[in-house]
Amino acid sequence: MTSHTAKAYPLTRPPLRKYLFSPQLLLRPSIRLKTSLYTLSITIIILVILALNAATSRSGSNEVSGDVNTVPSHDSPADSGEGVDVAKGKDAHLVDEEIQRSFEEPDFSLLSSIQPHEIGCDVPLEGGRDKGVLMFLGIFSAADKRERRDLYRRVVIPDFPKEQFTIKFILGTPPFPENPIGQEAVARSMLMNKVEAEMREHGDMVMLPMIDNIDLGKTHEYFKWVAKEYSGQGRVKGRPRFVMKADDDTILVMPNIISGFKDLDCAENVYWGTSSGRSHYFGDYFRGLAYAMSWPLVSWIGNADMPLAHIIKIEDARTGQWLRHLDPVTDPVKRIDMGWTMGDWNQLDVGLETVALHWLKLDEWVIEQHKRLHELWESADRPYDIEHGIPPIQSMFKGKQTPESAQKEHQRQKELGWDVTGNLD
Repeated sequence: MTSHTAKAYPLTRPPLRKYLFSPQLLLRPSIRLKTSLYTLSITIIILVILALNAATSRSGSNEVSGDVNTVPSHDSPADSGEGVDVAKGKDAHLVDEEIQRSFEEPDFSLLSSIQPHEIGCDVPLEGGRDKGVLMFLGIFSAADKRERRDLYRRVVIPDFPKEQFTIKFILGTPPFPENPIGQEAVARSMLMNKVEAEMREHGDMVMLPMIDNIDLGKTHEYFKWVAKEYSGQGRVKGRPRFVMKADDDTILVMPNIISGFKDLDCAENVYWGTSSGRSHYFGDYFRGLAYAMSWPLVSWIGNADMPLAHIIKIEDARTGQWLRHLDPVTDPVKRIDMGWTMGDWNQLDVGLETVALHWLKLDEWVIEQHKRLHELWESADRPYDIEHGIPPIQSMFKGKQTPESAQKEHQRQKELGWDVTGNLD
């Protein structure tokens, strides 16, 4: 019996067309292995390309930030304190393009709403009781600042006549903790109970419907509350001629406040405060230690439904930005700049012309500086009352003179490198 020689057939690969009509061929072990290898190789190549692109992007961004941002940045200017942190915290945001752009963009709600000259102010200057409330003074506070509020109730607020001033502490709600049933949540609940009891006791507090953070639009929410509280046609009981925002580390010199506002026409677009010591990065604005506006401006701003981007960040500069929306022909702004009669108490030449002292961080400083003001007036044989304020023209004249201590502080900040794109010039 003879055996047949085995024939060797050339190895053939099924054509691609056969795979399309017979997909089960892909399940063969050899095909699965090859497919896996091909897929793995392609994945590795894509990952390498992405990693190279990311490394290049990081390198480029580091070069840009090194050239532009000369100071450490913070997540929020509201998280920074006074002194060094204020300069570094706020000024660091001046180089943030998104924030910068939001201070330059127009706001449609401000442009399209009823303008201030259409709102007017129907409280007359003369006529006894018909003159109405001169000013609504909102002192920005926080839920956990009970001791500071009590100090102001005892020392500062009694200076102001109740028939001419409505004074309220302006609060937001404390932030909610991440754990709704933890110790922080219990502490927050106890704090809120104390605040509500304090509100019932004194009746001089406003709780705004927002988390308490000056950087998140608290000032606009304040103007919104005032505008709604005293809205209406014609005479509205308690409607103020002017509205002021002040910090809880500021003392306002009552006789000079009365003197400065009593003869102003609230139908005009009055914007009162100080530009001394502000950042020059933005346009005209008055520092947030204390500034005031007439009723038409507050009603116009408070009734504007602005997007979040146009109400957050650096609140005093925001107010200046809002006012730049006004038509200079139909709604000119009357800016009253008190200069260096308002500012940090340790940078001013304090005298009878002084209008406001700021940066009173310690309770002892509040007591000392308040006593100092009364002693100054007493030594000048001038009663500290509503009839004996210094004429505002005198205060404005003195305010144009930069105190020596303020000049030294200005130079110190520049030497420390706090100058960002010339904002301290």
